Amino acid sequence: MQLNRQNLIIVQLKGGLGNQMFQYAAGRSLSLQYRVPLMLDTASFEPRQAGMYALNALQIKAGIAAEEDIAPFTPSVWRKILYRIAPLSMRRVYREPHFHFDPRFFSARPPLYMKGYWQSWRYFQSVEQVIREDFGFREDFSDAIQAKAARLQEHHSVAMHFRRGDYTNPETAAYHGVCGPDYYKDAAKWMQEQFPDAYFYIFTNDPAWVRGNLPEGIRYEILSGDLSHTQYEDLFLMSRCRHQIIANSSYSWWAAWLNPYPAKQVVAPRKWFDGARLNTGDLIPSNWKSI
Repeated sequence: MQLNRQNLIIVQLKGGLGNQMFQYAAGRSLSLQYRVPLMLDTASFEPRQAGMYALNALQIKAGIAAEEDIAPFTPSVWRKILYRIAPLSMRRVYREPHFHFDPRFFSARPPLYMKGYWQSWRYFQSVEQVIREDFGFREDFSDAIQAKAARLQEHHSVAMHFRRGDYTNPETAAYHGVCGPDYYKDAAKWMQEQFPDAYFYIFTNDPAWVRGNLPEGIRYEILSGDLSHTQYEDLFLMSRCRHQIIANSSYSWWAAWLNPYPAKQVVAPRKWFDGARLNTGDLIPSNWKSI
């Protein structure tokens, strides 16, 4: 059945899993507001990010946009100019104006093509339960992963995420920055003050570096590369810990947000970017601890 493009929202995807989850959540929020289909533009990744589409492992409710679905949203030069000055309700391409929450978001109307990162929980706050259901996992994890997840929920487990890998590239590091040992030391100390029996579970894409840079005196177990071997297993296990210490990473942000434990404590870095001058005031929920 052919889609009615007068009744359609398409979201441009870019970046890794965490970024894609923010983009999907914002698009899903608008699609629910107007009760229209949501489509994902998976052909919009940069060449270096080819093959990075990662939402297919989650229980999302969206289709994959074809070229003919996207074509009507490719504006001419004069329409590009018009979209910059026209009221948001009249635009067909909605480009995120800045990093922090755009309060005009909910006045955007379909048909619509969305471009941006949309990294604020405010975009989907009203449909939080739907997003949680959509971000359930399609795959059946191994018995070992399931058993570990169950044990993590039985004590004061703290997921500690170290994002290195691409973040250590000089150009990337100059923009994003990397959370260093001092951040994790202070975060672990704060968590131990809340929970003296805290046990830390380490998730990272650089286990070798982490082993030599963990806060002294903590009880810990490194799960990445030992028990868990995929980004989905890591995300699942991180979200099943009672508490989280996240990196400046949308990936571990989602692990903390998806954590269903009602008394959870989350520590996040106060400085999310290094070289980028962006307003991150709408990124971290007010009940999370910033250090």
